[in-house]
Amino acid sequence: MTTRATEKPAAYTARAKKAEEEKVEVSGINRREFLYYIWGASMVMLMGAGSGALVWYLLPRFRAGEFGGDFFFDGSLLPAVGMEPQDNPQGRFWLSNTEDGLMALYKVCTHLGCLYKWVGTNNRFECPCHGSKFQANGLYIEGPAPRSLDRFELTLRLDDGSEVTSDENGIVHLDDLSHVDEFIIHTGKRILGPPAGQDYA
Repeated sequence: MTTRATEKPAAYTARAKKAEEEKVEVSGINRREFLYYIWGASMVMLMGAGSGALVWYLLPRFRAGEFGGDFFFDGSLLPAVGMEPQDNPQGRFWLSNTEDGLMALYKVCTHLGCLYKWVGTNNRFECPCHGSKFQANGLYIEGPAPRSLDRFELTLRLDDGSEVTSDENGIVHLDDLSHVDEFIIHTGKRILGPPAGQDYA
């Protein structure tokens, strides 16, 4: 009479099968993991909303009529070609109309930030701090300034409803200024002057 030593009892094999089935079975997300995911998602949303609000708060917003915003003027105030440049202290610019065209010059010297002035007897801009000198169109003449004067973008609104904007050098070329209803100086859009001794491109 022989017995098989390798034969396993039926109860053992049933338990082994059940254990293998439990190993294969994928358990669902439990309550703790669900709360972690919800907490993480809410933190991401909160940080996103906070960042958006911070960016909106920090971005500069300028009203019309204050430096950094737009300045609106009646077209009748435009100077004729060859007239002395007009000073606008609130907008920090000089409105100059030369044979090159109409332009708004930022009234801060490109050397160390002093406020330069128009000297009518010499027909040029001169900085009282260190003696930099510039033509009526803002181009460098002499002195320690590293570049010509900066300009602001301009827009002219004509009586026929059309608009003329300044070119890449900040100059408006318009032969007849009598058709200008309104002009706008965009003090938030500055055009850097070329290096000393060079002309605008």
